Amino acid sequence: MKPYTDILLLSLVVIWIVDVSGFTASWMDALSRWLNRQIKPVKPFACSLCMTWWTGLAYALITGNLTIPIIAYIALLAYLSFPISQLMIFIHSTLLRWMSPR
Repeated sequence: MKPYTDILLLSLVVIWIVDVSGFTASWMDALSRWLNRQIKPVKPFACSLCMTWWTGLAYALITGNLTIPIIAYIALLAYLSFPISQLMIFIHSTLLRWMSPR
């Protein structure tokens, strides 16, 4: 059960970094300024689905857990990356609304 939990947590971190935190836009803007030209989003680095897929596969391969069920689980998490990011944003917004003074 541990590889499933680890891959889920890894996916949550990847989705947060790519979709929610704004880190991807920040490093792409910095790179654009440094190169003096507009950099377009680069897959897999600007795509939470791609990053979830590849980091999950890399983790499973490195830990020796690369099996068909694990690959299917990684595919499911990658497929659900956008809904997961939207759920994170919803939870954050809801908590802010509950905590803000009225």
